[in-house]
Amino acid sequence: MKKIISLFLAVSMMLSVFIPAYAIETEESVHNADECTNIPVIIVRGMDFGGLYVDYGTENERSAINTDAGMIIKGVLKAIGTGIVKFNLDEVVDGVIEIVNDIFKNFSMDENGDSLYNVDVPKYPESADNYDNLRTGEGFEYGMVRTCIETFGEGHTYYVNYDWRLDPYVVADDIHAAVETAIKNTGHDKVNIVCCSMGGIMTVAYLTEYGYEKVNRCLFMSSTFCGAQVASDLMVGKVDIAPENLYNYLKYTVSDNNVLSSLIDILNFFGGFDVLTKLTDYILENYKEEIYDDAIIPIFGRMLTLWGLTQPEDYENAIDYVLGGRTAKNAGFLKRTDALQDMMKNRTALINEMIENGVGIAVVAHYDAPLAPVYENADFNGDSILETYQMSGYATVAKYGETLGDNYVTENPEYISPDRVVDLSTALFPEYTYIIKGAPHVSGSYGTDYADFLVWLLSYDGEFYAGASDEYPQFMVSDSSQSLKAFD
Repeated sequence: MKKIISLFLAVSMMLSVFIPAYAIETEESVHNADECTNIPVIIVRGMDFGGLYVDYGTENERSAINTDAGMIIKGVLKAIGTGIVKFNLDEVVDGVIEIVNDIFKNFSMDENGDSLYNVDVPKYPESADNYDNLRTGEGFEYGMVRTCIETFGEGHTYYVNYDWRLDPYVVADDIHAAVETAIKNTGHDKVNIVCCSMGGIMTVAYLTEYGYEKVNRCLFMSSTFCGAQVASDLMVGKVDIAPENLYNYLKYTVSDNNVLSSLIDILNFFGGFDVLTKLTDYILENYKEEIYDDAIIPIFGRMLTLWGLTQPEDYENAIDYVLGGRTAKNAGFLKRTDALQDMMKNRTALINEMIENGVGIAVVAHYDAPLAPVYENADFNGDSILETYQMSGYATVAKYGETLGDNYVTENPEYISPDRVVDLSTALFPEYTYIIKGAPHVSGSYGTDYADFLVWLLSYDGEFYAGASDEYPQFMVSDSSQSLKAFD
């Protein structure tokens, strides 16, 4: 019995030593929201055109874009060969339309705006530090995620990936789920949202559907919170390739290659782009209706996101052009597109209400890059992907390569860029808008000045407005490595 009692006492003494140590370790491992000043971050990515997959997560998983080189080459040769043999451009156009449909068939939506095929994307329901590809990201949103993980700690960064074709109100549910998970896991009662590019309209949908009570700060980073002119032009048939726009875009694309840049200058000098666009003009004049009816509308015409991005002044024209008007057949679909247009109309009042109730707002827009030269308004200034006009919330912006002129009069001289290209006086939220010249679309790559700027936007503890810090004034300049400096 004495041996048993002695053994019992020995075990008790051992437990008395280890249990407190274990208790301390457990207590320290549990996140204490009252002592933590790092508010969790929700990063809503932009469009990932190649990030859609058919039968995702199954043995049949494959990219939604058919990039079979053999199929494409065979189709091109067939189209050109048939056209030459029959000496008929109709055959070439028909062949190209067939190739486009083969490539993008899986993008198609049904008559209600839902995916016609079993298409999905990778999802990240837990905090971003649980996923290797997010913890080690370098560029674009991935760089932002990595920066936030390392800055704000494990469990404090969440990444929303989504099918960009869908109704933004559907994506809003994913953002809501991320917000709720972040709050549950960290114990904080609010989050900071960073919405990039296409994530802008998705976040507007979230704020409209679920409110802003759980939002501490919302950053619109080169985003679509005011739509996109490229989508608007596409939906009303304003497809156009102008010589100057084509030259500007190609010149910008090869700007790092002196040889190619010189060749493009030579081609432009001898009128090569004028000749090329005469051909594209002829094709559009004679085949645009066929291209729309057989390719563009079947693939893109029922994507609800594009209808949300369409500018209000183009909306009714888009209904006529794409859908043939407000018919009974389109009633269900138009109920959803009308709701998106109403959402965007109410966006300004909603964000103003957020500001009045203490939510920090920042709009960050870029300029000084040409846009894809395939639509009528491609002479807008932009960041090579989106137009500065919409990104900035409707600032007055000179066309690419131009200025507003010496005679231009601004409502507020403090809101015009030093090079007189952008005037924020007309923007929706001029006090909260940053303009960065030369920054690439969705900047914030890991280890850059721009990444530091993002961290500042998320963590600054003073009065939150554009230019609150001398280090990050309202107008800045970025180089290709995303180094930032004041635009003097």
